[in-house]
Amino acid sequence: MSNLASSPVFVERLRVAIHAKDAPRRASLGKVVVEAGHVVVGVDDAADVVLVDGDSPPGETRPVVTLGGADDDLPGVLSADADAGQIDAAIRAVAAGLVVRLPGAREREGGFGAMRESLGHAC
Repeated sequence: MSNLASSPVFVERLRVAIHAKDAPRRASLGKVVVEAGHVVVGVDDAADVVLVDGDSPPGETRPVVTLGGADDDLPGVLSADADAGQIDAAIRAVAAGLVVRLPGAREREGGFGAMRESLGHAC
């Protein structure tokens, strides 16, 4: 076994701000974030990722994971009923600079769907 495979995995504690319209939803999302090993920070504090229930607040410039929001231009887009594992994976991926989408999400023109079409016609 290589040294890399036998070394312990470092799990980064990310700072996550939570935007939710009601207190019970904010509390349940905060519990998911904390149980995943992250730290919940205030909505105006420095955050690695913002977890939003619904649509992202106007002017938000930090990386966002939205749950059920309509804006598909955000780095992280999950369904409103995403489970804790999906939320944690999306937070970590978006913090690492990746884009997260639901399976079967609408493909945007010029994206991989257009690439598949052009490759299909070339073969």
